[in-house]
Amino acid sequence: MYKEIYHKTIIIMLGLFASVQTSQAQRYSLFSPEVKTEFPSVVYDFLETYLYEIDSLQRKGKDVAQRLHDDKVMFLTGSVASARKITTTMPFEVKRADNKFYEVSWVDSVGNTIFDVAFPMQYELLLGKPKAEIEKDFKAELSKAWSYMPSGIGCENLTKTDDGCLMTNPSANYYVESLNTATYYVISECGDTIPTFDDKDKWHSAANLFHGFIDHISDYTLYVEQNLYGFKKAQYTVTLEQWLAYCLAMKLKTYFAIEEEREDGLKALLIAQSPDLGFNHMLSIIIPDNFVTNRKAVFKATLNAYIPTQNVKDLYQKYVEKPKKRI
Repeated sequence: MYKEIYHKTIIIMLGLFASVQTSQAQRYSLFSPEVKTEFPSVVYDFLETYLYEIDSLQRKGKDVAQRLHDDKVMFLTGSVASARKITTTMPFEVKRADNKFYEVSWVDSVGNTIFDVAFPMQYELLLGKPKAEIEKDFKAELSKAWSYMPSGIGCENLTKTDDGCLMTNPSANYYVESLNTATYYVISECGDTIPTFDDKDKWHSAANLFHGFIDHISDYTLYVEQNLYGFKKAQYTVTLEQWLAYCLAMKLKTYFAIEEEREDGLKALLIAQSPDLGFNHMLSIIIPDNFVTNRKAVFKATLNAYIPTQNVKDLYQKYVEKPKKRI
């Protein structure tokens, strides 16, 4: 079933240096450091660790069939023992199937496939931890991230909206049109195209801020109340800069929407999607009314982390059906 749904393919035909070997971390060496650096992917660490573990169990006489079945890992060509034949000089191919599965295959010097493995794009499997443990580690992951530098955008990617703003075009949305990746721009007095950040245009300014297109954000604070497995909660504070740096490091795609305009500010919804690991973070954020002029503002966010991508649509039904209002 894995081969029938491929829509997106990433091809990597690189590799250098040594043959398969195990390290002190009990794993195979299947990919060269150069490949890992130049073409970063979550599949490298997973396969090097997972295949070594399964092969070790099998060589000890353990039946690994049920484990592979439970993990939905399939060997399309070869067996787990084939991993011992792989060298980091062998060309390999990584395919991503409709944001549901990965397939990784290696070929020998004459082009014959020696090993082909498929596995689900499921973050618990890829990270090797249960959801409850991954959730608890999230605060620490945010704390590791610090520096963030806003990126620019070419003027040729902008189009004028009905209200006279300049907006990125195209922009992607997530189930509803208002929840999207759009950022907004104005022409300065000097004739430069700059991101909108104006107290008179809070909606567009908020979108630009949380998409990471505003400078000088180091004093903004994000107070997070995170819902955890087992109906538990965790409260902590990080900087907005740390949040944006984390999203950048994890290659998350963010979607933003204003849900309500209130007397005390704005209520927003933000989705941070991981295409590589198959999860989404969902934040409901209260944005103070003076956030443009007060760079020390605190944003209060309710966070549901690591929602499997296939479950997001159900959670979104509440958002789609909920009437939007100005208070």
